[in-house]
Amino acid sequence: MYIFKRYILAISILVLMLASTSVTAQTLQPPVFSHSAGTFTQPFDLEMEAEENTVIYFTTNGNLPGLSDQQYQTGQPVPVSGSVMIRARAFRDGFEPGPAVTKIYSQLHPNVADFDSNLPLVIVHQFDDVMERWGAYRSTVGFSVIDIGQDGRARLLSDKLHLQSLSESNYRGSSSLGFPKKQFGVRLIDDSGENRNESVLGMPSENNWIMSAPYDDKTLIRNAIAYDLGRDMGRYAPRLRFVELFLHDGNGPVTASHYHGVYMLVERVKWDNNRVNITKLTPEDNAEPEITGGYIINYDRDDHFRSSFFNTRFSLIRPSVEDITPQQRNWISGYTGGLEAALFGSNFRDPDAGYAAWLDTDSFVDYHLMIEALKEMDGFRLSTIMHKDRGGKMVMGPIWDYNLSTGNYKGPWSGAPTGWYHTHLNPTQYLNGWYTRLFQDEAFSRKYSDRWWQLRQGPYATEHIVNMIRGYAELLEEAQERNFIRWPILGEWVWEYSRDGYDTWEEEIEWLIDWVEKRMDWIDSQMPEPSEEPESRLRYFWFFGSDLINNTPLESVEATYSLVEQATIRFESALDGYPFTDTHPLWRKASMERRNRPTEINYHPEGNQGRPYDQNTMRALQVKQPFTGNGGENTLIFEMPTSGLEGVIFSFAAMDEGAATALLIDYSTETGGPVWTDDGLANDRYPLDTEFQRYSIDFSGIDDVMDNPDFRVRIRFDGDNMSADNGNRVTFNNISLEIVPDTTTKTDEEPRRPVTFRLDQNYPNPFNPGTIIPFEIPLAGNIKLEVYDMLGRKVATLVDDFRVSGRYEVPFDATGLASGVYIYRLITRDNVQSRKFTIIK
Repeated sequence: MYIFKRYILAISILVLMLASTSVTAQTLQPPVFSHSAGTFTQPFDLEMEAEENTVIYFTTNGNLPGLSDQQYQTGQPVPVSGSVMIRARAFRDGFEPGPAVTKIYSQLHPNVADFDSNLPLVIVHQFDDVMERWGAYRSTVGFSVIDIGQDGRARLLSDKLHLQSLSESNYRGSSSLGFPKKQFGVRLIDDSGENRNESVLGMPSENNWIMSAPYDDKTLIRNAIAYDLGRDMGRYAPRLRFVELFLHDGNGPVTASHYHGVYMLVERVKWDNNRVNITKLTPEDNAEPEITGGYIINYDRDDHFRSSFFNTRFSLIRPSVEDITPQQRNWISGYTGGLEAALFGSNFRDPDAGYAAWLDTDSFVDYHLMIEALKEMDGFRLSTIMHKDRGGKMVMGPIWDYNLSTGNYKGPWSGAPTGWYHTHLNPTQYLNGWYTRLFQDEAFSRKYSDRWWQLRQGPYATEHIVNMIRGYAELLEEAQERNFIRWPILGEWVWEYSRDGYDTWEEEIEWLIDWVEKRMDWIDSQMPEPSEEPESRLRYFWFFGSDLINNTPLESVEATYSLVEQATIRFESALDGYPFTDTHPLWRKASMERRNRPTEINYHPEGNQGRPYDQNTMRALQVKQPFTGNGGENTLIFEMPTSGLEGVIFSFAAMDEGAATALLIDYSTETGGPVWTDDGLANDRYPLDTEFQRYSIDFSGIDDVMDNPDFRVRIRFDGDNMSADNGNRVTFNNISLEIVPDTTTKTDEEPRRPVTFRLDQNYPNPFNPGTIIPFEIPLAGNIKLEVYDMLGRKVATLVDDFRVSGRYEVPFDATGLASGVYIYRLITRDNVQSRKFTIIK
């Protein structure tokens, strides 16, 4: 009996303990405020509510509320005036405190109550925790963002904030800390002090940002131009948004005196899928292969570790100097040392034993070209960032800090648009001799000049850069006036290294454009002619190989070859909820997936690292039934920026496998959400065949497509029963975007002599009624170009005469011919080549 009673008592105590634990673990709801956070003009009374049997405690000094703080009494609202941060949370006996609610209220002085802008607005409230210039201490501030509305204006008087958050912030920089307009860091935090990731003004979600202050750059846009060009080259560079800042301290109203001018909200360089996309190194990663990456390091003033070979100093960005372990520091010291040993060794040109085994050559070429193209006067010696992924090579970039570029320099070196910048540097400044050694390899030098000529057809096209400058000038035309009233520095001395410039901002912009035009022309004059290989017109290419994941529904596929910004295929499924898990009954329905269906049609070796066509390594991309459903219709959207390009042709191979009879094609050139149109297209409906056919859509005559970062093409599907679900599909392969070839002949240049006999695919194809047939002949002689129908009957002779060696573009008008597939054939004494085209009427 005694044992039984002890047993019952123990069970009772356990039940009570579990009940107590259950009650304590329940979550209290946060208090509800009567007024949304934001700005106001007249003082008001703030009321708070919480669930029954709870008590609200609140603070106005920025501290997290506790039981020793002020208790809110129902019916006794809190008077709000000036600028105040109110933090509140609910308490109840036997419960953990509820989550805190933080709201910042900013009273506007009459002199800014009507302030509005075409740029987003940022209010930073320091209250009594003012940001400091030096040291690791970060102030806790309020960070509020007001975005532009549907009318294109952002109004300072608003209770509809795009973002309001706490932030840990401090001033940052080196020389720029001496300017009255300072840049500062932003680390968004939640009410518990943890990182708060937010998508700010349309940029990918993160918590670390920089409020960059263009001060010595009197155009305000040099960094923006550089970062945009970096992304146009296909490299990551920080995204940014221009804003106007009010920097407030104390508890009084926000006034005109708090206006701080035009700023850039910029992504901070760090590990992230949308920033430097490398593996995040943790303190536990202290052995290979984990310890091999990722690292983000900087050749700058700070000295956090030295290379083991040349004793080159580097600073750490990620992991930080506080977070890196001794093993990781030793490993990256050894890797940079090994790189230097290979680079400065006797076999440095050897692709397996030399520098190419340690560093990514293409990124080193692009980084150097960017610095020289814009003549960035801190380049190679300061803010020279590089990164290394786990198991990967050292990669240069991203670029950072271009305020002293494009002629904004008056120091001992020349900021003129002529002359190479790097010739002013001693070996230590020139990345400790790394680039000096790289240019001793003829292959690196040739790659450098060839890449220049590639970029000149795209992102480095003078017209593209000038259009970018004028676009930013139009954006800032209004705000720059307020900026230079706040900071009257136009035509004035700012510091010893930046030019005094002109008395007006408009003159600064025109001077910048003139500098860029002269700089591009000068570098053109210094570069050797492009390599003898036929110049590629390819800008984007999707090669579908075995590395594309199989038996899995896909949402997007990035181009495997990109000269300018990254191009992407995005898929919209006919079924709501796509993509489904492998346990869902709709798994692999209305999906985009890999398929094993190779074809040589529209294959471009240069889009696949120069490899010849090999059906054993090629796959394809399929879109599967059903093609209509509760989510709409299956749709492919191709995002293909045409920055710097004047005319393009979109081509691909496609075939039907029992799912559709035609492709419906249109496009969009609008910023933001797409606006689809078929204006200017020869056709918008393209019949499908049961065998692969080449389809080409010519956009060269549509002005809005030219030099457009927002160009998209949409493909939809048509057929007799688009809701059918029989496991059938439409399959695509070898998708490309190419520049329309220039058919004019320059009289002051000797034409390039072809080295092979080649009949190219006509464009556009399919067509109605006109097309162009390109071909090349390496030797002079009599040639014929003829067209046959599928029964072998000759229907046209386009050329039958003597031609000298060269490239030709022959027009063909098919007005008198019926729809169908035809063969065109090029004949010389020693060669015959044939291709097919399709006429659609």
